[in-house]
Amino acid sequence: MKHAMEQNMMWAYVVNLGDCMWGDYWPGDGGRCIKTEPMLFHEPTWIEISERLQKEGCCNTIIFDVGEGVEYDSYPEIKAPGTWSKKKFSDELSRLKSMGFKVYPQLNFSTCHDKWMGIYSRMISTPMYYEFCRNVIAEIYELFEEPDLFHLGMDEEAVDNQYKNAMCIVRHSDLYWHDQNYLFSLVEEKGARPWIWSDYAWHNQKRRDEFMKNMSREVLCSNWYYGNWQHIDDFFVSSMYGFIDLEENGFDQAPVGGNCIKCVEYCRDNMKLTVEKCSKIISPEHLKGYIMASCEMTTVEKKPRMHEAIDVMKEAYELYYGKIAK
Repeated sequence: MKHAMEQNMMWAYVVNLGDCMWGDYWPGDGGRCIKTEPMLFHEPTWIEISERLQKEGCCNTIIFDVGEGVEYDSYPEIKAPGTWSKKKFSDELSRLKSMGFKVYPQLNFSTCHDKWMGIYSRMISTPMYYEFCRNVIAEIYELFEEPDLFHLGMDEEAVDNQYKNAMCIVRHSDLYWHDQNYLFSLVEEKGARPWIWSDYAWHNQKRRDEFMKNMSREVLCSNWYYGNWQHIDDFFVSSMYGFIDLEENGFDQAPVGGNCIKCVEYCRDNMKLTVEKCSKIISPEHLKGYIMASCEMTTVEKKPRMHEAIDVMKEAYELYYGKIAK
């Protein structure tokens, strides 16, 4: 069996640097779209997890969900206590690359996950918003040393995912595609390939048809599912057919599994099951890798969940290069 570092296919682990990707700002927060409590990211825990990822040999890629986790020269007002300087992040990037990892950024521009933008999350689809997107993408692209992939998030932009928010903002139809294509153009101008979570197509037939018609095949799509591949409910059906629809319509995919407990009934073996199922659904030319996403903050309290994620990631990796490959 080859070590993951020698494989061309991506085996990625998602780590949250910032933590303002969920929830909503409102006047009850003090009327300020600025985070005042320290970031949750615990550096010693991350060092421990990253070293074990290297040791186990089942991971060759790290995806940083950046958010407010680094200082932006163009928007210093969105930083939080504990936000990393660019120098600090650059040092971490060098450490990870010296360990053999590829490292990619995610800035999530979904209106469901844009709390990290501070006041700019209230300016969706305005000239100020478009300027914000351009500037932060440019800064992160440079900080990550010109990566060939750039993740833009875009998951869960639907009313159902925001019903608890003080303000629900969901773009539809032409506006949604205008803004998403604008984001794609900003990434492509830099020389990177756009990458998204692709659940926009789940919510109804109209959105599915829109997605298959309008989404560029140049975009890398990551469909996700965190259940047991047996519990037949709407979430499972939408997710499963998402993998099938993307394959039938010629998209490159990097499927996402995890040991997540927030979305569906917990399933420890989800990653292994996702690899088993998707390796049969997706053709080799369109399968670009697999992603482990526990959807947890990087804290001491969540360390057991992160170590479990490595366990099941290794099992999935061995399954792929063992029984599935045969």
